[in-house]
Amino acid sequence: MRKDFQVPDEHDEMAAMPADRQSSRVVTEFFTPLLARVEKESAEILPALLKLKKLIGDDDFDLYINTLQNIRRNETTVLLITDKALHKTNIEARFMAKIEEAFGVEFVRVVSTG
Repeated sequence: MRKDFQVPDEHDEMAAMPADRQSSRVVTEFFTPLLARVEKESAEILPALLKLKKLIGDDDFDLYINTLQNIRRNETTVLLITDKALHKTNIEARFMAKIEEAFGVEFVRVVSTG
């Protein structure tokens, strides 16, 4: 391995910084489940999320919905953003009708960043 190139893990962020910049502060922010973020930031969609949790079950909700990077809703559409293409595929195959029902929308769009 090259001495000038290191891949840090979440406990070793400073290793990736050049020596002249190591006084800079690097912060790791751990992932917060979607439900906890919605309670603080977007309480207006909380009832729909709780309804969806009842419709699809706790295990599937925790695996596919609570791990979403973001969720947005307007009058007709819900946008779900996930970091896993496999989760996008499973959400589209298994939960579209239930998401439409829970949120009272006509369209659901799922986007994957990974």
